[in-house]
Amino acid sequence: MMKKGQIVEIPAESEIYRAEAPAFHSKRDELVSKSARRQYSLFDGFLVGEHDGADRFRLGQRKGINVGGKKEPLYVIGIDEGDNRIFVGAGSEHPGLLTQVVRLGQQTDSFDNFSCSEDALQHGVQISFVPAAGDGEIAARLYRFDGDYFLEFDRLVPVTITENPFVVRLK
Repeated sequence: MMKKGQIVEIPAESEIYRAEAPAFHSKRDELVSKSARRQYSLFDGFLVGEHDGADRFRLGQRKGINVGGKKEPLYVIGIDEGDNRIFVGAGSEHPGLLTQVVRLGQQTDSFDNFSCSEDALQHGVQISFVPAAGDGEIAARLYRFDGDYFLEFDRLVPVTITENPFVVRLK
């Protein structure tokens, strides 16, 4: 029998999004910190409903949340499968849906069409990022530290931007 889980709404004005950034000792530390997924708790927001399983949701999902009475649609901004809890935010511009840095891990297949020195990648290579389903190119810098690739965008982008195939072009 499936245990009901909680749906917790995190307000866009939450203190979570206003925390002052620490001083970083290196660009690598900054990118690792900024690319980390936010960890929400029950006490960061308020209960708005129940669901039948956190494993049925994905970040950025809008449909299937089944919570009504809101001025703006709710989007999944966090998932805690251990506690069977999902976290949602109202509106497509909710800060929980946006990021400026994405950690790609060691996905080298996306970067086979060009080569850069390790030194250049540690200082950042200016690229154009072209999402599969999007509105054109997005300026970004590509970094690599310890084998992991990071994209630092010139503006905030959806946290799910790298879930679909994409193209990277050197500038």
